[in-house]
Amino acid sequence: MGAKKLSNEELLQKAAITTADIAAAGRLNDAQANRFIDFVIDVTGLKGKVRVVRFRNDKLDIDKIGVGRRVAVPKKEAVDPGVRRKISTSKVTLQPEEIMVPWELSDEFVLENIEGEEVEETIMRLMATQLSNDLEELYIQGDKLGPVVFESELVDGGSATDVIVDTYLKLQDGWLKLAGGSHIVDHAGQNISHQIFSDMIVEMPSKFKRNKRNLKFFMSDTTEQLFRNNLASRATGLGDTAATSEVNLRPFGVEAVSLALLPQTPLITEHLTVTIAGSPFALKNKNIVTGSELVVLQSIDANPKSPVTPFVEGAGNDYTMDYAAGTFTLLAGAISDPSDIKISYLAESQMWLTEFRNMILGIGREIRMERDRNIFGSVTEFALTARVAVEIEETDAVVLGINIGLA
Repeated sequence: MGAKKLSNEELLQKAAITTADIAAAGRLNDAQANRFIDFVIDVTGLKGKVRVVRFRNDKLDIDKIGVGRRVAVPKKEAVDPGVRRKISTSKVTLQPEEIMVPWELSDEFVLENIEGEEVEETIMRLMATQLSNDLEELYIQGDKLGPVVFESELVDGGSATDVIVDTYLKLQDGWLKLAGGSHIVDHAGQNISHQIFSDMIVEMPSKFKRNKRNLKFFMSDTTEQLFRNNLASRATGLGDTAATSEVNLRPFGVEAVSLALLPQTPLITEHLTVTIAGSPFALKNKNIVTGSELVVLQSIDANPKSPVTPFVEGAGNDYTMDYAAGTFTLLAGAISDPSDIKISYLAESQMWLTEFRNMILGIGREIRMERDRNIFGSVTEFALTARVAVEIEETDAVVLGINIGLA
């Protein structure tokens, strides 16, 4: 039998975060920090699916040791073969970034709320739960290039026409971005099927797929549901299992894992240097979601929180897009030539194949839970601060599948 799933209430209780935990220094002790980290991993659903590293230092180096080539040589009796094999060593570095969850409670809210002063505990746990979701979003969708989004998506009352840089997702490159560092299979709009899984397994270097039980396909929950529905149409035992069971599917013996915060159409950001007006520039993806792109100059990164009006697509404006071909064309005179362009757009579905321990999720043990009083504003202020990192240990052991159809 599988492990018992905890209810939301049980998860909140497991967080073991109370106002009493906030000491004068504001730092959780080791036991409290470990409980909090366990809680974060449980809420994200990543437990047992990735490698979790807990660290204390400003950065953490993980040693990689391997041989990478044949070590055996012919041997003759009483004759030194004359060669010595060596190991290869390298490091992958976890470079953590600090994040904070700030909030405040007014005296009036505490007095009028049905829970009274206990509402502080409830909200603290709800903030911890939302932080878990935010961390999962960063682990999966982070991009150091800095995606651009409409200001209204990040700021209450923000503009629905001007854009800013998502500085949170800019903190780290997430697994989706890192997965594209080596082997990429372009599925050219083909809908999810066994053929897609097969093509990705074939692309994986042989030395990394000896034990398929440790390999996993990571995909959006929508892509997983589409594949499950395709199997459910079969009048077979597998079809019945796909339709009636929550058991993870295993195409070709490799477990398919759905990630709730991996979008079906992920947001992709690219930096382009466009030198010739009128010439199409090929983007990394095809079949881009029509009208999803936002185009600005890379100079927006100098002041990422300042709203900027994006360039306009269409003949007679600033640029044109061929969404099916995935090409961007600068129009003469519309934008200075040459230009350093930042473009964010929604691509067709993507997923990756790797050994699950290859994906590293780092959380620092130095977690601060601080509380202060603003007597002039009649509010109590709270701040939860942590340091997090995300990495892939061996990029050669990852296959990224792109341009997967949406049906």
